[in-house]
Amino acid sequence: MLQSEKILELVKELEPQLIKERRRFHENAELSCVEYETAQYIIAEMAKLGLSPVWVREPVSAYFEFDTGRPGKTLALRADMDALAMQEDEYNLKQKKLAVSKNAGACHACGHDGHTAMLLTVARAIVACKDELCGKFIFFFESGEEKGASLDTSTPFVDILKKLRPDAIWGIHLCSFMDCGKISVQAGPRMATSGHYEVEITGKGGHGSTPYLAVNPLYPAAQIAAKIQETIPPSIPENEIATIAVTSIQGGETWNVIPDTAVVKGTFRCCSLEVFDLISGQIASIVETACKGGGCTYSYLHAPDSSEFKPVVNHPAISAIAEKSLDKILPGARAEEPMWLASESFGKYQKVLPGLFAFVGIGNEALGCGAAHHNAKFDMDERALSLGVALTLQFAADFSGS
Repeated sequence: MLQSEKILELVKELEPQLIKERRRFHENAELSCVEYETAQYIIAEMAKLGLSPVWVREPVSAYFEFDTGRPGKTLALRADMDALAMQEDEYNLKQKKLAVSKNAGACHACGHDGHTAMLLTVARAIVACKDELCGKFIFFFESGEEKGASLDTSTPFVDILKKLRPDAIWGIHLCSFMDCGKISVQAGPRMATSGHYEVEITGKGGHGSTPYLAVNPLYPAAQIAAKIQETIPPSIPENEIATIAVTSIQGGETWNVIPDTAVVKGTFRCCSLEVFDLISGQIASIVETACKGGGCTYSYLHAPDSSEFKPVVNHPAISAIAEKSLDKILPGARAEEPMWLASESFGKYQKVLPGLFAFVGIGNEALGCGAAHHNAKFDMDERALSLGVALTLQFAADFSGS
């Protein structure tokens, strides 16, 4: 049985390399699906552990299997590797950062550098402690999570999980809105499912002096925008969390010409597929009614019922184990956090097997760490990385039956 005292000693021993690697990944940030250097570094380090890659999306996305040789459960552990397409600010909210991207237009402003470094460290620790652990472990380094909706980078691993059939999947998201030292592993909805709509409305263009000879697509476009905001929010059940926004109305170029077409775009997020279906159905109904009443036709450039991300929902039984693991290894760290309306590909994996997505705080006002995710000033208190590793190791030991 892997004892908590040994976990903490091992994590302390591995911490300098953990922080060094997080900074390496941060300084060499790579965009979605081109994480070539990151992937090759991981492969080289995993090879030192005797583990070879099984490609999910060659040459960037791979998983590694490790069998302790002792009977027990199989746990999949996942981290994402990609950076955002944005320029980093070398200063956080208070001072100069300890690590800044050297690659123009690529920035780890979401914490994926930390996720990758933590999972790599967890793999080293599990292999080192194999005689005190049971079962099997799958380490998955995901490419392109930030572009998962458009590039569908997570689906191949979903198919692999269906074949490998692990007993559960574990993941971590570093969170700037939580203080370093606080961790949430609570059950239930944790992150949102999201969708967006883009509808092109076609009428008949004309001159502003003779609007009766035209069919103006801007009228139904304006009605759609108004009705979405007016009709949908009151219909959301009071125990659900959801947001919806009209983000663009495009049509026409000058003051005296009625255009042939107009385009309305927007987005929505919610915490359940039932509410997703409710919202997307209402959008479709509003579009149809407005266009029919305005004598226009329409077509979807992106349909509202195309679900891009599944909700991240922590399984109650897995959460119960994680809570005990957290209280054991890091007493006093457990925190209750509201659902986060950001979206994540991890929800797709939880549709295949039970899992848990832990929130690990990285905020520290004194250090200037607390800028929102996807902000150029985003930064982290690196002490959180060891906490995430320690919790993962404790959960792995408790869950696998060690």
